[in-house]
This record gives sequence, structure tokens and C-alpha cells, in this order.
Amino acid sequence: MKRVLMVLENEFPTDDRVEKEIESLQRIGFEVSIAVLTFTNKPSVELYKDYTIYRKRISSFFHKSSAAILILPLYFMFWEKFLKSILKDTKFDVIHIHDLPLSKVGYRLALKFNMKLVCDQHEYYSNWIVRTKHYNTSVGKIIKMLSSWPKYERKYLQKADLVITVEDSLKQIYIDKVLVPKEKVITVPNTPRSEIFRIDNIDESIVAKYKNSFVLVYAGGLDHLRGIDFIIESIASIKDVIKEVKFVVAGRENKAFNLKGYISQYLVEDYVDFIGWIPIEQLPSYIAASNICVHVPKPDNLEVNNTIATKIYQYASMGKPVIVSDARMMQEFVESNRIGYSVKFGDVNGFRNIVKKLYDDPSIAAEIKSRAVDVAKKYTWENTSVDLTNSYIKLTS
Repeated sequence: MKRVLMVLENEFPTDDRVEKEIESLQRIGFEVSIAVLTFTNKPSVELYKDYTIYRKRISSFFHKSSAAILILPLYFMFWEKFLKSILKDTKFDVIHIHDLPLSKVGYRLALKFNMKLVCDQHEYYSNWIVRTKHYNTSVGKIIKMLSSWPKYERKYLQKADLVITVEDSLKQIYIDKVLVPKEKVITVPNTPRSEIFRIDNIDESIVAKYKNSFVLVYAGGLDHLRGIDFIIESIASIKDVIKEVKFVVAGRENKAFNLKGYISQYLVEDYVDFIGWIPIEQLPSYIAASNICVHVPKPDNLEVNNTIATKIYQYASMGKPVIVSDARMMQEFVESNRIGYSVKFGDVNGFRNIVKKLYDDPSIAAEIKSRAVDVAKKYTWENTSVDLTNSYIKLTS
């Protein structure tokens, strides 16, 4: 049996994409383990859902220092020591690095322990990190200036045996700009599992909780790149024409993002329900309780315009109308499939008018429902993960 060691710079389990990949690899006969961080006293080794989680505790302060990883190598050294302690006791055939930063560590260990290297790019990292809030503080700008992420990206992704990306358009960017050989890059969209995201998989008590409200739902990461502030500003306008409007927000708040501050700023405390992070199994019920689902990121960068967020597929699978910003791929996907509307980022009046249109005419949502469910059938994890499993079989044969 072939063994895979995945590496994730985060707490786990909380990452649906990673869990889906593990399950898919297990299904075709791979034995999978995963090495992760923890900020608490979770067990250093745990058997979870038939695979092993290795954890290494880290302080929040030291973890934040990883922003300077290309200048100060201490974070690389931390991870290399941790992973060597696992690899000296167990033979693995593949080391699978989630996200770009630890690709260097993965490459060094792949050479030392005779493993294949898989670099799994959840986002176009060099394009994403320069827009984060911590890289645009006074200190962060200095670190950003001294950290050549495009150079690092080219160097280590070119050394990988397999690079995974989330959209075909990003795959082409990796081929054209990062110069990864095309035969080494595959696309694995982060689509929902059909056994979880289906219209009959709901908790009626959650739906009942919002039965007297006109609900907009956002589910996902909460930071300044997601357009949450734009939605909250729009809610301040919408509440004057739809008294029962409720914006339900599900997700983990980035430490640099102050959701409550925006809610207070726009005086919408009674119109926003922040439920925090929820297990993926509960998300279909909150989507089912909604009238409209939203995702309106600012379309000001290459990555946002060349990806379709997971939540768009999740919303469609539950048959809900979707409002997106004018980010290119998401706008094209929603409009061409006629499953919702797009609005120019920052256009509060435009956003309010779309919501009011769907509020005034419920038949529009009814028409969208059947189209959305049909579209979503093409975009399930069971269908879109085939390249992942086929590529792993080829890689290790």
C-alpha cells in the first residue's frame, strides 16, 4: 500500500477540501497521514476517520512570523524538524504540501527520503499574499518588498512532480507565468460533496429559525478581501425597503478583520446574524434557510478574476439564487447558467435593487432553483476529483 504524508499549515480537522482529498485517495487504496499545527493542547498523534493526524504545537506569535518566511528561515526549520521526526519512523511514498509556503521544505524532504512531491495550490499564492492586510501594514510592506514570492513560486513549483490548482484558467497561468511543465499540472476544483450538499439534507429547526426573515447568506472566510463590508453597507440600505431582511454570516473571522466594527458602523446590529464557524454538515441547512446567497469580492486581481469560489457551487447545489460581484469567472458562471445576478463591486444601489427584485417576485427564485440544481450536478467532488485520483495512480505506479 502506498503512503501519503499531507502537510497543512493550520489546525485540522477544519478544512473541507483537505478532507475530501484524503477520502478520495483512501478510496483508491492510499494510506494517508497529515501533519498540521495546533495552537492548543490537542493530541500530538490522533487516529481520525481511519487516518493519522500528527500535530505540533506552535505559538500564535511564532506562527505570525511565518509572514517573513522568505527572510528569516526559522519557520522552515521548525517544519523540517517536525516532519523529519515523522519520516524517520514511517516510510512515505508522497509528500503532499498544501499551499505554497512549505514547498521548499517538501522539496528538501522529498529528496532526502525518496518521495514524490505534490504541491497543492489552494490559491494563486504569490498574487494573493501581497493583498493581505498584514502585508500592507508599515512593517508588512517592508517584509513584502524583501520577499520575492513569484521567484520562490517558480523555483519550487517547477521542482514538483505534480502541481494541483483549482481552475483551468489558473492552470494556464502556472504553465505560462510560473513555467511549470503542462504535463505536471492538473485542475481539481473545490466542489461540494453530493452526499452533503443536496436539497433534502437539511435541519428543519435551522430553517424554522429564519422563517419570518428574508435571508441573505454568506458562508466562508471573513477578511477584507471578501467584500463583506460592501454587503453590510448594502444591508443598511436594504433594511429601509425590506424590514425583515437578515444577513446570516457563517465563517471564521480573520484576526485582522473586524466584522462587529462594520456592523456597528452601519447600524445594522438587528439585521446581521454572525453565527461563526460551523461544521460543513450544517451549512446546507443555513443555505436552505436563505432566500439569496452572496459572494461579492473586489475584482481587482488576477486570482479573483480566474477562480470560482467553492461557495458558488455550494449555493447552486441547494437551488438558491446567487449574487456575485463583477469578478470575471464568477460573473460569467452565474450569468451564463442563469442562476443569479452580478453587481459591480461597491454599487450599493445596484445590490439593493437586485435583492428587492427577488423579494418582490418569488417566481424568479423558483425558476432559478431547478436550473441551479441541474448545473450543480456537473460540479460535484465525485466528478471533479477524478484527475486527482488518476494522477496519483500514475505518479506512484
